Amino acid sequence: MDFYGTKQNGKPVFPPAVGKQRRVCWNKIKDGDTFKSSLSIPRKSKSYSQVKLIWGNMIANTILQAEEKGIGVDDLLKYLLVGNIPKGAAIDEDFLHALMYVICPTTNEDGKKITLSKMNTLQASSLFKRFCDILAGIGIYIEEPDNLEATSK
Repeated sequence: MDFYGTKQNGKPVFPPAVGKQRRVCWNKIKDGDTFKSSLSIPRKSKSYSQVKLIWGNMIANTILQAEEKGIGVDDLLKYLLVGNIPKGAAIDEDFLHALMYVICPTTNEDGKKITLSKMNTLQASSLFKRFCDILAGIGIYIEEPDNLEATSK
């Protein structure tokens, strides 16, 4: 069972109901029994601003600039893979959505790949920056808002 509390004056402090539940759980453990205890700091989930930044700015601008510059899936994949790719397919949101997770994988503490819905603010900011850095190599530049760092704290 997970118990959420805060650190105050160097000591863990739990809301009264949580403290009571902790005591109930502790009292169920018999002397000599093994138990597991862990401590982690929950991270804030990604912000709404970050979601808008990634879908409304990064993805939308990539599509717009790709159309304006005549950059197709084949150009982007050649840039990424330097391979023999079918030609003529337009870059769209579904393609970029899938590509984003392939070229900019993000993992949780267990090393498992996660999507934006499970990312915290630091992970979402990292995803945005890495994707933009990769696209800059093919000539697609996504402007980073001045307050991106502020939204990742």
